[in-house]
Amino acid sequence: MSIPHQLLRRRYGFTSIELLMVLSLSALVLGGIVVSYGTLVRSQPQVASVVAVPLGSTRLVRFYGSNDTKRQNTASAPSYGSLALAEELREQFYHDVLSATAVFCLPRADDNTWKPAYIKYNPDTDEELDTSQKFREHIIRVAGVPASQYQNYRNPGASSEKDQPNLSVFILGYGGYSGYLHVQAIYDIDVIRFKGGSQPLGFHASVKRYTDPAGPPPGVDYSLIFSGGYSVFYPPANPAATKEADMAKDGFTPLFVSFERSTRLALRESTAIDRFKLAAERPFYFMWWPDPAARHLGEQKNTAPTSTPQQAYNHMAGRTSFMFTVPMFPAL
Repeated sequence: MSIPHQLLRRRYGFTSIELLMVLSLSALVLGGIVVSYGTLVRSQPQVASVVAVPLGSTRLVRFYGSNDTKRQNTASAPSYGSLALAEELREQFYHDVLSATAVFCLPRADDNTWKPAYIKYNPDTDEELDTSQKFREHIIRVAGVPASQYQNYRNPGASSEKDQPNLSVFILGYGGYSGYLHVQAIYDIDVIRFKGGSQPLGFHASVKRYTDPAGPPPGVDYSLIFSGGYSVFYPPANPAATKEADMAKDGFTPLFVSFERSTRLALRESTAIDRFKLAAERPFYFMWWPDPAARHLGEQKNTAPTSTPQQAYNHMAGRTSFMFTVPMFPAL
């Protein structure tokens, strides 16, 4: 039985007409992809600029343990390179929290100059450290930390202290040494306002992680060292701003709020305080980090009533997508 000529031809390849049709369709598909990609790229903000932020040698030592002036070259927001670093640091933060024995948030106005690897603690004589306030009192008493280093802050509107622009998050872990608390990591969040003139106008924001360098044993004072982080510079929300007054409503507070146990409602204090007593069992923090993908730290509308906890932080949702729910004490 003979094979039809048409089938025999198909066994050995395509005709020139078929090849031309395939090439034409490929050109159309590739052309569409190129056009779509070009449109996408052009629609993205240009983020290649950097800002020389005069942090100063003292602050660079406190932040990074180095006088490296290159760290002054900070990416201007929005920065997707810094966003990648922020995403990586967030995963590390989750890992640290999951293995922690306690987490304490201590707000501050100035730089953090105290980063201990171990803190003295005697469970027989020292008070239970079940809140950030108790932790602050303890380190003032046993470690000689100045009372001005960290604020005795409870919540927005629930304390005589104003909302602080900076924050240190102490993550405690198992250390294996009797009589000491092991500081597994410290995360410092700093939002520094620069006023213009000889300085760049805007905010330098950074999140930094400090960990144990596996140094001397307990009993010998030594500090945690910088192990990673990210930074970004936010220009004023008003592009025509020329002085600090033009960005008076820009900012990034609060960095956290504390949800206390609902059983504390047995003691009625005030609406500002009692509205945060919502945790069924374990108290927790709701925390924010600066978002490198945000364009600025401009004012956001806050429509929540003052009787609710949302009124203290509703405006933060428009400034960042980095939000965390973190247990206060004990660990998860």
